[in-house]
Amino acid sequence: MKTETLMAAMPGLPRGTAAVYLGHMEQAMREFNITNVNRIWMWLAQVGHESGSLRYMEEIASGAAYEGRKDLGNTQRGDGVRFKGRGPIQITGRYNYTEAGKALNLPLVQQPQIAAQPQHAFRISAWWWRKHGLNEISDRDDVLGATRRINGGTRGLADRQKRYNVARGLGRAVLLDNAPPPAPAPASGMPALKVDYFSKDHNSRVPNVREWQAKMSSRGWRITIDGIFGTQSDGVCRAFQREKRLAPDGKVGPVTWAATWQAPVT
Repeated sequence: MKTETLMAAMPGLPRGTAAVYLGHMEQAMREFNITNVNRIWMWLAQVGHESGSLRYMEEIASGAAYEGRKDLGNTQRGDGVRFKGRGPIQITGRYNYTEAGKALNLPLVQQPQIAAQPQHAFRISAWWWRKHGLNEISDRDDVLGATRRINGGTRGLADRQKRYNVARGLGRAVLLDNAPPPAPAPASGMPALKVDYFSKDHNSRVPNVREWQAKMSSRGWRITIDGIFGTQSDGVCRAFQREKRLAPDGKVGPVTWAATWQAPVT
């Protein structure tokens, strides 16, 4: 699949974000056998609806509404916020984070924020997709059935159907690249982002700040490596985001973090 194809299926998705996400998404789809056109059309439609065209990898609400929800496994104080919805199909609750962590060998209970990072987020959603029988439902072109399986009802059905029609109109262009899947992450040396994001006004002194500054310095940016995300870091961040066609919001979240390690040096 080309970046332009993903953008066509996800209206409003910035090119820079699409370019960062595409490899991670395709690798996850291969791993969980979302590989024929019917499955890919449905995946693009349902994931597109759930994530607002991949623009939201984390629930906007705080998650406090899930506090005490035993049906989600939220039995400890703070679980609602800690295990809020993350990923393109938002995984929610201590129970689901625990199950996904075991299945994918990820420390999701200890570090729930990594569920929003693209290299993990797509794997988690693709794992959930296959576990809940969405491949078989997709093979039947059953948009209603897929919606009920994901949503528990029919909320957003009209948008999901519209997105499915758009994806189907792309035909075989949605098929995954024939190139072998990329090597596992160690080649990039990208450390885990341990917070939802950091910026001048949010988490400005977390350890990830120094890691990011050091990496940006190695890329050729003039930046002081002091572990404090201040005015200088904010300016470098926004300039880098503009260069890579990302939203220049001064926030180092999953997309900007991934681009720092994976985008070509220009």
